[in-house]
Amino acid sequence: MKIIQFEWKKLWKSKAFIAFLLITVAIVAALFTRNYFYQDIVKSKKVESFQEQSSNVIATVNTDRKTLEEIGEGVDPTLEENIELGLSLYQKLQELLAAVDADEDLSALQLENDAYELAMQYISMQEGFRYPLTELEMQDEIKLNEELLQKELPKEDLHASIQPAVFMKQVVQLLFNTFGFFILVVIIGTPIVKEFDDRTIKLSYGLPISSRRLVLSKWLSMVLSGTTWFGLIMLTTYAISTVFGKEIANPFEYPLYTEQMTFMTSGEYVTQSIIYGLFYLIVLMSFFIFLSFLLKNTLVVHIVLLILFVINFMMTSNGLIHFALPWSYQELDQTVLLRENASWIGAILSLVLTGVLLLFAVLSSKRREYR
Repeated sequence: MKIIQFEWKKLWKSKAFIAFLLITVAIVAALFTRNYFYQDIVKSKKVESFQEQSSNVIATVNTDRKTLEEIGEGVDPTLEENIELGLSLYQKLQELLAAVDADEDLSALQLENDAYELAMQYISMQEGFRYPLTELEMQDEIKLNEELLQKELPKEDLHASIQPAVFMKQVVQLLFNTFGFFILVVIIGTPIVKEFDDRTIKLSYGLPISSRRLVLSKWLSMVLSGTTWFGLIMLTTYAISTVFGKEIANPFEYPLYTEQMTFMTSGEYVTQSIIYGLFYLIVLMSFFIFLSFLLKNTLVVHIVLLILFVINFMMTSNGLIHFALPWSYQELDQTVLLRENASWIGAILSLVLTGVLLLFAVLSSKRREYR
């Protein structure tokens, strides 16, 4: 226990780790501030989108009216039906714009669904008409809006929200990824692997403890530091968005689309992010410890780690990602959104892989080189 405390205190004396904690907390605060002042822009963009849809519709209706004036009424019943449907859609979009402008969130959701239903009918009847949204996009929006209406929640911009649950998702996506995890493991791992460079590892090897305890103490100190950073970010995100964010009932019921186009609640998303994130930290720290005792050189360890991180990033970016593979958790947001329900297979594999890596680290620990 004392050796773990020693390693823990040694890491916390590192200015780099303290600076990293403060910088990431500042990033969270800055992101929330940006989102807070961005709310009017989000609303204006929404208004612009519906205005564009409305302008496209009325332009087509006016063109059809001119055609009808030229050929006369009763000649082309389909054209007259198109004009009537187009006017209905235009009117519905005007009602939607009024609801958005008045911040009537739930009314706007229902009106948006009604408008998209009319728009899909209009597209099917009006040849050559180009609507700003595809039919598939409108169907997805309708499905999301229905889920939101059922939960009585307003729609949020996933990239600029001050709603606690949605903001937490944005932070997970921003910080708990390839870049964030790489910087973390380099900062908290460097004091450990650097002992091999300056040969202060001899002090640890001179203690009356087994190689197993030595490896485990260094691994546990890294895990504790990593989970401290992870927990601090999650708590800061929740605290800031709860105190200064949007006050609504049941924010963690907000629905999120998965890769399978099913819904998971934001509460499930946050829970799975914490679980997967912690298991990834356990594996990542054991892998770093293994590399440190195997290669015994700071620069070489960092280069190998960087190469592996880049390769894994390229694989996940190309869709080679699976919820059961621990290294997929490097891109935490993508992994969580793969499916609606969490899988414990990945957790079991993480523990097995951690045990194997720590075993190899113990085997790679050669005391005689430092005596």
